[in-house]
Amino acid sequence: MKKSELDLSNLKNSLNTLIECYSDYTKQEDEKMKSYIQDACVKRFEYTYETAKKIMNKFLKKEYDKSDLDLSINNIFREMYGLGLIENFDHWTDYRLKRNSSSHEYNLAKSGEIIDIISDFINDVKYLITSLEGVLTDD
Repeated sequence: MKKSELDLSNLKNSLNTLIECYSDYTKQEDEKMKSYIQDACVKRFEYTYETAKKIMNKFLKKEYDKSDLDLSINNIFREMYGLGLIENFDHWTDYRLKRNSSSHEYNLAKSGEIIDIISDFINDVKYLITSLEGVLTDD
């Protein structure tokens, strides 16, 4: 696949906003401000997750001719893991569960669960980006 066929810029940009927000969260000492920043981190986690999922889906369709029927969300993660493009299948299924629970039943406990996994999520998205960049060539 050519680099021009899979644009990673949206994923990189959304990840960078999450990294910036999470950094602010970890440095914040004022509990009220920390709560506001936590809310922003959750939102940025949600859209970074969605962007990553769409990139994976698009990659598998273009590179491996997969159809929508082939690509349930778990199959996307399974395929990407099998190709070595994500490092941990279980992490990604957990991210999906956390993303779904936060968007459908937002509360402070759910928000805290997401904050707890953001550091791993950032590392996993970095791995995904690096892996995809490695397979995308200018043939």
